[in-house]
Amino acid sequence: MRLFDLRVICCLLAVILLSGCSSSVPVLAVPEQVSYDDELKIAQISQQLSRKDIDIATRMQLIFERGIIYDSLGFKAFAQSDFSHLLSINPKVPDLYNFLGTYALREGDFDTALMSFNTILELDRNYAYAYLNRAIALYRTGHYYAAQQDAQKFYQYDVNEPIRILWLYLIEKENDDKAALKLLQQRYDLMSDKTIYGADIIAFYLGHISESKLMQNLQKGVENNRQLAERLCEAYFYLGKYYQSKGDNERAKMLFKYALANNIYNFVEHQQALYEMKLLETK
Repeated sequence: MRLFDLRVICCLLAVILLSGCSSSVPVLAVPEQVSYDDELKIAQISQQLSRKDIDIATRMQLIFERGIIYDSLGFKAFAQSDFSHLLSINPKVPDLYNFLGTYALREGDFDTALMSFNTILELDRNYAYAYLNRAIALYRTGHYYAAQQDAQKFYQYDVNEPIRILWLYLIEKENDDKAALKLLQQRYDLMSDKTIYGADIIAFYLGHISESKLMQNLQKGVENNRQLAERLCEAYFYLGKYYQSKGDNERAKMLFKYALANNIYNFVEHQQALYEMKLLETK
C-alpha cells in the first residue's frame, strides 16, 4: 500500500476513534516527522566529527548538538549513546544527567533516574527541571510528600506557568484530593495571564470550562503545525490524567495514545504518556 494512502486511512481512523471517546470536536495535527533538514544536520555533524583536526571542546559541542537532535526526533538510543560518551569525558555537565535521567524515568528505572537528578542538583542547585523530573520519579514510586516538595520548588521558579501548576496538583492530590483542588484554584487565581492556552487546562480541571471549550481555545493563535502538535500533546496527556482519576481508564488510554501520536518526543507529557500506557496495559 502506498504511504500516502496509509496516512489517509490512519487519519480517518483517528478521527473516528476520537469522535467516539470525546464529546468535544476532534482536534488533530499532522504527526511531526523527521525532516530533510534534521537528517542533513545529523549528516553534517557526523561528517565534522570524522575529522581528526578538531579540538576536544568543539568535538564535545558537536556531539551534544547531535544528541539533542536525536532526542527531539525520538532516536533515544542514539541520543543516549552520545550523551553517555560525553559523560565519560566530562562527568560534571548537568544537562547530560538530565537527558539520561529522563530516559531512565521513561523506562521505569527509578533508581537510575533518581541518581541522575540527585547528581544534577549536587552540581547545580538551581537546575529547575531537575526538581520536576525528580518529583515525577518520586511520584511514580509513591513518595508523594517528597515529590510534592520538589514540585513546589519547580513551581516557585515560575508561578505563572500552567504546566508547573498542573504537575504540583497531580502530586498533591495523591496526599489530599480536596486540599489539592483548593490549592489549584488559589494558584490559578494568582496567575497573571489566564488567556494562555495552558491555563485553560487548569480551568477544565476546576470545572470552569468544558472539554469542548478547552479544545476550541487550544487552537487560538496557533501559527504552525508544530505548535498545534505540542499543544495537543500536552492537552491530551492532562485530559488522560483527568479521566484516569475518575476511573475511566479506557478513555484515559485513548487520550494518552493521542498525546503520543503527535510525536513530540522531547516533551515530558509524551514521555509520561508512554509510561502511563505501560501501566494501563498491565492492568
